[in-house]
Amino acid sequence: MLCYPQLLSAAALTLPPAPKVFKALDLAVYAADRQRDELLSGVKRSLLGSDPLDALAKTEYALPPKISTVAVTGANAGIGREAALFLAQAGFGVVLCSRDQEKGESAAAEIRTVSPEARVSVVPLDLASVRSVEAAAPLIISAAKELGSPLRGLILNAGIWPGSLQTTADGMELALQVCHIGHQQLTQRLLPDLASSSGGAESRVVTVSSSAHAFADEVGTDDPLYASTAFDTNRNYGRAKFANMLFAQELAKRAPPGVLSTAAHPGLVLTTLFKELGPSYAAASADSPTGRAAVDDRLAGIPALRALQSSTPLKAVLKSPQEGCRPLLYALLAPGLPAGGYVADCEVRDISPASKSAAAREELWQWTESWLEGALREEAVEAEPLEECGGDEECGLPSD
Repeated sequence: MLCYPQLLSAAALTLPPAPKVFKALDLAVYAADRQRDELLSGVKRSLLGSDPLDALAKTEYALPPKISTVAVTGANAGIGREAALFLAQAGFGVVLCSRDQEKGESAAAEIRTVSPEARVSVVPLDLASVRSVEAAAPLIISAAKELGSPLRGLILNAGIWPGSLQTTADGMELALQVCHIGHQQLTQRLLPDLASSSGGAESRVVTVSSSAHAFADEVGTDDPLYASTAFDTNRNYGRAKFANMLFAQELAKRAPPGVLSTAAHPGLVLTTLFKELGPSYAAASADSPTGRAAVDDRLAGIPALRALQSSTPLKAVLKSPQEGCRPLLYALLAPGLPAGGYVADCEVRDISPASKSAAAREELWQWTESWLEGALREEAVEAEPLEECGGDEECGLPSD
């Protein structure tokens, strides 16, 4: 018969290490709670047709319209464009930040058509390029001044879900740079103006994360390009959204007085974000049912899916872009939100257990700053013009 110490030893040999068991249990409980919350909120939304954002009067907004400008990244389509339209109609100045200038101008024109009095401006911004982000920050400040109200809000909305491993021109994994690194870079450049323009009131930075942040418990800063691990699209996206959550929490601690950092989850929204997910095949290949490439087929199918979403029970779990932008707006405008508050379905919700690690937040912040310093240093060297000299020999070049 085994005595008590022997039983403990036997159990230790058959069970996984206790920390891993507890971590997995915590994550399972968190995921189950969030799925329940999202389903209940979806049913309530579809039955009532309203949410807490509707209950806010403009006079209750944390940022006052007419005298505030908000910049929105990824504003030329999807939830970014819908958020920009809402803000413009409410009287805010809105800076649409778009990688594609032409698409940004088209979105601005659509907003002006719906709301002729809208104050909107467009700034080119490619979050996959440190050079583009550096150039965009002062343009955003200038655009806000031209719109007649200081920058007091920043919605970090742009994102990407690559279906395969892709590397930016700066040498970083695409999703991590677009979703997180570029947004931290932009925020740090704009923080002084956000703080100074608040005038004793409040400015806000809303980081768009996702329930997918719970898919990961590390960002992969030791192997961002998957040199030693296999790339997985879902895991990679979860890492990027986990980075968003860590950033929002750390910014809540580091932001200057008057600047509040929040995070938001739009929900499962039918946008072009998912264009790269699913089987891959080339145009006119034997696998293509229509003769188009896989990405084009998925984009072409979105209108039909949106029709199903609006007319079937799918609307309880799948949102339109108009619905998906509302948690972002609530995180931006609702008074009394806590620093680092995570908004989903226009309610403050709990974040994943791993996101609560103060050490992980600080480590990611420092790693991002260090990587940006190196990338900007390389960019400066590449952009540095050759010194003028008096002739080929003086320049160190062979003469004819």
